[in-house]
Amino acid sequence: MKKNYMSNPSYNYEQVNRASLACGPMVKWAIAQLNYADMLKRVEPLRNELQKLEDDATDNKSKAEEVEQMIRDLESSIARYKEEYAVLISEAQAIKADLAAVEAKVNRSTALLKSLSAERERWEKTSETFKNQMSTIAGDCLLSAAFIAYAGYFEQQMRQNLFTTWAHHLQQANIQFRTDIARTEYLSNADERLRWQANSLPADDLCTENAIMLKRFNRYPLIIDPSGQATEFIMNEYKDRKITRTSFLDDAFRKNLESALRFGNPLLVQDVESYDPILNPVLNREVRRTGGRVLITLGDQDIDLSPSFVIFLSTRDPTVEFPPDLCSRVTFVNFTVTRSSLQSQCLNEVLKAERPDVDEKRSDLLKLQGEFQLRLRQLEKSLLQALNEVKGRILDDDTIITTLENLKKEAAEVTRKVEETDVVMQEVETVSQQYLSLSSACSSIYFTMEALNQMHFLYQYSLHFFLDIYHTVLYENANLKSVSDHTQRLAVITKDLFQIAFNRVARGMLHNDHITFAMLLARISLKGKTSEPPYDAEFQHFLRGKEIVLTGTAVPKVKGLTTDQSEAMVRLNRLPAFKDLISKVEADEQFFMWLESNSPELSVPYLWSEEKTSTTIGQAVHQLLLIQTFRPDRLLAMSHIFVSKVLGESFMSIIEQPLDLASIVDNEVKPGTPVLMCSVPGYDASGLVRDLAAEQNKHITSISIGSAEGFNKADRDINTAVKSGRWVMLENVHLAPGWLMQLEKKLHSMQPHSSFRLFLTMEINPKVPVNLLRAGRIFVFEPPPGVKANMLRTFSSIPVARMCKSPNERARLYFLLAWFHAVIQERLRYAPLGWSKKYEFGESDLRSACDTVDTWLDDTAKGRQNISPDKIPWAALKTLMAQSIYGGRIDNEFDQRLLNTFLERIFTTGSFDSEFKLAFKVDGHKDIKMPDGIRREEFMHWVEMLPDTQTPSWLGLPSNAEKVLLTTQGIDMMGKMLKMQMLEDEDDLAYETEKKQRTSSSSDAQPAWMRTLHTTACNWLQLIPQTVNHLKRTVENIKDPLFRFFEREVKMGARMLQDVRQDLTDVVQVCEGKKKQTNVLRTLINDLVKGILPRSWSRYTVPASMTVIQWVADFSDRIKQLQNISQAAASGGAKELKNIHVCLGSLFVPEAYITATRQYVAQANSWSLEELCLEVNVTTSQGAALDACSFGIKGLKLQGATCSNNKLSLSTAISTELPLTQLHWLKQSNAEKRNMVTLPVYLNFTRADLIFTVDFDIATKEDPHNFYERGVAVLCTE
Repeated sequence: MKKNYMSNPSYNYEQVNRASLACGPMVKWAIAQLNYADMLKRVEPLRNELQKLEDDATDNKSKAEEVEQMIRDLESSIARYKEEYAVLISEAQAIKADLAAVEAKVNRSTALLKSLSAERERWEKTSETFKNQMSTIAGDCLLSAAFIAYAGYFEQQMRQNLFTTWAHHLQQANIQFRTDIARTEYLSNADERLRWQANSLPADDLCTENAIMLKRFNRYPLIIDPSGQATEFIMNEYKDRKITRTSFLDDAFRKNLESALRFGNPLLVQDVESYDPILNPVLNREVRRTGGRVLITLGDQDIDLSPSFVIFLSTRDPTVEFPPDLCSRVTFVNFTVTRSSLQSQCLNEVLKAERPDVDEKRSDLLKLQGEFQLRLRQLEKSLLQALNEVKGRILDDDTIITTLENLKKEAAEVTRKVEETDVVMQEVETVSQQYLSLSSACSSIYFTMEALNQMHFLYQYSLHFFLDIYHTVLYENANLKSVSDHTQRLAVITKDLFQIAFNRVARGMLHNDHITFAMLLARISLKGKTSEPPYDAEFQHFLRGKEIVLTGTAVPKVKGLTTDQSEAMVRLNRLPAFKDLISKVEADEQFFMWLESNSPELSVPYLWSEEKTSTTIGQAVHQLLLIQTFRPDRLLAMSHIFVSKVLGESFMSIIEQPLDLASIVDNEVKPGTPVLMCSVPGYDASGLVRDLAAEQNKHITSISIGSAEGFNKADRDINTAVKSGRWVMLENVHLAPGWLMQLEKKLHSMQPHSSFRLFLTMEINPKVPVNLLRAGRIFVFEPPPGVKANMLRTFSSIPVARMCKSPNERARLYFLLAWFHAVIQERLRYAPLGWSKKYEFGESDLRSACDTVDTWLDDTAKGRQNISPDKIPWAALKTLMAQSIYGGRIDNEFDQRLLNTFLERIFTTGSFDSEFKLAFKVDGHKDIKMPDGIRREEFMHWVEMLPDTQTPSWLGLPSNAEKVLLTTQGIDMMGKMLKMQMLEDEDDLAYETEKKQRTSSSSDAQPAWMRTLHTTACNWLQLIPQTVNHLKRTVENIKDPLFRFFEREVKMGARMLQDVRQDLTDVVQVCEGKKKQTNVLRTLINDLVKGILPRSWSRYTVPASMTVIQWVADFSDRIKQLQNISQAAASGGAKELKNIHVCLGSLFVPEAYITATRQYVAQANSWSLEELCLEVNVTTSQGAALDACSFGIKGLKLQGATCSNNKLSLSTAISTELPLTQLHWLKQSNAEKRNMVTLPVYLNFTRADLIFTVDFDIATKEDPHNFYERGVAVLCTE
């Protein structure tokens, strides 16, 4: 600015102002500003120097203050140090004085310890024990706490496995614990255990552990108590504290809960499956403190909570699944009995009954052990008390030395007495061993009874039911009165235990299951016989021998034996006792005569080898196997003989005797136990109860259940009868299963009059509550089999007046209906031969049919006394019965055709002829003719003159149907026995710990089930093909329906093959310890061990009874067929697929193959699918040529007939194998009209899956209706 403007002489105010008055003042202001800026620039250094001097002065002042403070602090510290030094000098002097005093005391204590040298060893041992306990106390407490908190829900075996697993984790974490820790002794003392047993706690480890949990819980206990033993124990244990029992279903529940909370009384709440959330605050301990009061909110009010309050929840249903929120609030305590715990209970009970002297010694022994430990603790307390009460200096007091001397003497005395108890313990152990076989049998019998529900839902038995049996055998046994020898008494008790158990269980079983239960009991009895070997290999073959795959084994062709018999013989030949069976069969000339006899079980040939002469039971075992092999239809009869050899000749005689209901109700049934009269549909057992009440002059009230009014009346009458001692009968209770659940809980909680009895009649129904079945006494009533018995029941159910009403023809129609009803019902016994399934033809159908007959007959007769037979509306009656009354239950077209056949034959005008035939060629030669008459008495007389038993030919079935039925029943018995055995063997599998699997590096360390599974899985991997090649798709062959079908089959087979082989490989690796189990693998292994087909493998239809071993063999055959198909397609192209002879039963979707062949022919000939019909040609030559419209099928079985020259004839053979069968599709216009019969082609013997139908030519002499009545059918596979 100065350079550019101010240096210009002309730049001044005067000149600028003259030039512009506006700019003049501005120039003057600018000049002044420039002068001011120049002055500021000159003064700036001076101002900066002044500011620096001021800052330095401030800093020096602060430093001066800090120095002065430091001087003051130092002076203060010096004063304090002087004071501390004076104190330290004083303390040092005091320590010197104490040191001198302690030295004197040490000298005196040394002298005292020397005088107690004799006591030193015990003290050191105790000290060492204590030191060891202290070193493991953390681990011991952790294991015990985990056990109390988590193990209560599980049964004994799982508890031990959990405990072992936890111990393993502690070892990995380097936490010390006692390896030999005894949970019951560590967490309770002998006095407590004796008191618990006195309060009705069973004397076994499981119950003792549960009692510990009930004492040491943090979360309130929820008790699973199926037997009621825990409830009884808790009521006795807390009796002095006035425990209250209630239920969530109790109207006074809330009142009882509030009272217990306020006054601190224990509360037992039952039926916790009906849990009320009002209890949540109590279980959560949601308390609050207000003004010194402890309150808990219950619903909408606050309740004072007593510190002594305790609550127990219990349920009798072990199957209840509790919600997670409730599980987190409680400690589960499971009193479900286990095999070992029941064995201990039964041993204790028999010792009390038979050897009270030994039982008393054992109780005294436990008591003495508790007293000895208590005495030692008292001596130790007296020493502590003497030490505490010493006056002056301890080492100067002589009383301490005296107390120690007394302690030494008494400790020696206690030790001597403990040693004496070893002798008593040995005596108790010796006697207990004598009764161990009985207690083991008790445990096995009960758990067999408990598992019977696997056979039928009705078979439910409680522990109380079994203990009643056991109590009867021990205390109410008339057979023991004259026997004094202990060994003989034990034999009588054991025999009667099996007999009474069978008697009481068998009366509540279906007739077909009696022999199964008897065989199970015989097996248990045989295991307990020390004089007999267990015959494990023989019984294993008996149950599972049929599962042995004979791949690669030559099956000899013995003349007179079927293929099944020959294969069974080869399997049996593998047993050591039957190693020469084949040669003996071929050499025995009498063998085939025995094979054809009617009762081969009575004279079984000696075809086994043995090192030493077998007993009668051993011979029966071998005879059982021979009958199973060569005459399976007589297996049931042989089983009866076997049972009689093991358990006695009259063991099963009870099932033939009439039911003594009066004796049972008076002597066995208690007032609160319901009597369940269960019957098959169409049978009413209420008459037995009414007759019994009349016989005993008892007042009985009968109520029919099914309506709201019936429920209310039943409740009122039961409440009244409970107090008065009357009898009540509720009829048809199966109609109200929901109400029965409430009834069972009501019966459980009431205290009835001693004369009160409750009878429930029902049809067998799976919806009846399990708890009611377990609480009651079950009686099963089945009508006797046979046409005669069935017709007698029908006539007894129709009132005489109704049958005798006009017109007179009514009685004859009723007779025809009774015969028809008997035939179709009796054929149900022979399902799937008689009918494809067991339809529920029952009394209601008969009543409807009678009503239909009455309606149409009355309408036709119009009051006349007689009508002409040809005027009777036969067509209407047959149509209604075929389409609605009976036919409404049928869902199979061939069963419908069979029903129509019977109706057409029976309900016809000719039935009024005296020569009318009800059945043809019965027993091979005679016909059953219609009785001549029109009156009811004449028909009744005719029925009563019939034989008590009838052959299947009376029902239109072949004579060998009975043989088929008996064979099926024998197979059914073995299947049920196998299922029961697998449940018993499952104990080794269900709770196998990972630790055991980790340590099972050698085969010897593996459990038996794992070694067996490993071998089986390896064999299966060798049996099943490695791979199957896919079909190669092209633009041309994809148009071929056959190619598309086989491509789908091969793809499905390849996927399944890969999955199955992978599963088996994983199983092998798990067994070898190379792979850990997952949930999927655990489920798979569990199924394989049980012989059950895994769900992941069940991708196509097979019989429900097929075992996994049979499935693997079948699956292998299917894959091998697919391999052959794949190779044929690869070598000859897609056209070669048509020429393959297919085993229809080995296809995954056989019905799709039939459809594919039909499409193939239609496509090749440009025909419509609707124009085609199927023709069957059975050839004897395997190499017969196939024309363009034919396809070869092999492996078909024909049941009930034979095929010769491509024509069917009825046969007595059960089944025959068809040679190569050609399926020929042709145009309907080209089909010839011939004498043919349409037969169903079923997938397998169950006849559950209809694949297609075929038309066969029949011999000229044959009647097509006979084929329908005999149930002739074609099976793809047996």
